[in-house]
Amino acid sequence: MSEITAAQQKGLWGMSRPMLVEQSLQFSVPLLDTFFLSRVSDSAASAAGAMTPVLFFCGNMLWATIFAGAGVASQRLGAGNRERANATIGTYSMWALLIGLLLTGLLSWAAPYVTKLMGLPSEVQLNANLYMSIMCWLMVVWSFKGIFQSVLNLYGKPQWNMYANIVYFIANVVGNAVVIYGLFGFPKMGIEGVAWASVIGSSMGVIVSGLAVFLRLKLELHWQQIKQEFNNASKHIGRIAVPNMMEPLSFDINMTVLNAMAASLGAAALAAKVYTFNTFMLGLITSVALRMATEVLICQKVGANQYEQAMQQMKQSLKVALWGSGAVVVVLFALHQPIMDMYSDNEVVLASAVWMFLLAALSEPPRTINIMVGGVLRATGDGFLISVIGPLFTWLVALPAAYFMAFILGWGVYGIMASAILDEGVRAAFYWYRWQQGHWQHSHVGARELRKAANNKS
Repeated sequence: MSEITAAQQKGLWGMSRPMLVEQSLQFSVPLLDTFFLSRVSDSAASAAGAMTPVLFFCGNMLWATIFAGAGVASQRLGAGNRERANATIGTYSMWALLIGLLLTGLLSWAAPYVTKLMGLPSEVQLNANLYMSIMCWLMVVWSFKGIFQSVLNLYGKPQWNMYANIVYFIANVVGNAVVIYGLFGFPKMGIEGVAWASVIGSSMGVIVSGLAVFLRLKLELHWQQIKQEFNNASKHIGRIAVPNMMEPLSFDINMTVLNAMAASLGAAALAAKVYTFNTFMLGLITSVALRMATEVLICQKVGANQYEQAMQQMKQSLKVALWGSGAVVVVLFALHQPIMDMYSDNEVVLASAVWMFLLAALSEPPRTINIMVGGVLRATGDGFLISVIGPLFTWLVALPAAYFMAFILGWGVYGIMASAILDEGVRAAFYWYRWQQGHWQHSHVGARELRKAANNKS
């Protein structure tokens, strides 16, 4: 019988409680950046908001690799094989650092071409180029952040990620206040200062989580074991990571296209969309925290062939996530006017608040299902089909629907927001159907290796 891991001993609430605090702090940072940039101008806030999907596009390549590796390592731990789990950690860490360095160089070079292609207004484009010339360094920082975060979660120590994000949050708020308001005699730096505050603040959080991995957890990585496991682990990571990348990358490209559509409707429309989208990132706090905890728990149960327990865990996690994210969304919608007043004094932006927030709220329940169920399917190796069907629906149906509603029907930015409800809703129904079919019980690492061994014998 497989050993009970530290994560399983803590259970969903024990694992997710510090993750909820961690994600609250992490998702609050873009909202705070938007607030501080709105003190500079709507143009500065719009520039950063327009570039957020580009950053997430690149960041998702990193996270897909890291969480694919963590899924494999988690299954090894669930099967009681700690040495192979640690060798897998070493393998995906090497890949993540290499990808992070490549993405930093790519973003630095490509940002001016991307902003031009998006057709951003001239002032917004200048701000966006300046912002990206600094934020590109986050790719290296996020590589280390993802590695340390995944290791601490695997070994049931998510509280250290919470501490790291407290440091990140405080450093970011203080840094933003200093560069925007010129505190302590520091020069006011606008969007450039906000970018540096994000990079430096994130780096300080990474130092905390890194110290926890090597001094508190005392993770041992042996080069000889990593060499022996490297090819096999890389194959499993690649099999999970490619589907992991496909849909998030499709989503981020789609968001970039939608931002370009909003920009073509005018600076006020783009600002309203950016303010609404960044505010509703708070709705992701519960969903993402519970998904992260659930991925660890279900992968370990799957690694131990405890399929019925894995299904019960999914039902419990999804129910809690829907109630939690729903409560956040209700509060946000109730406060739509004061929230938008906080960002802008533009009458067009303020007048759009009630409909923008309502449409964003309606897309939140299916998005919660997509985050939870989609994440677990990919982590258990059953992500290929959903990562093909999901983007196909987005690009062949949802995106044309956004254009039709925004420009043909004349709904403007409301049409763009309405298309998200269609997109998230259809994909949520398909993901849940796929989970219920149970293909994930045959796609995980242990099941594949057993089939391979049986084929070799025959």
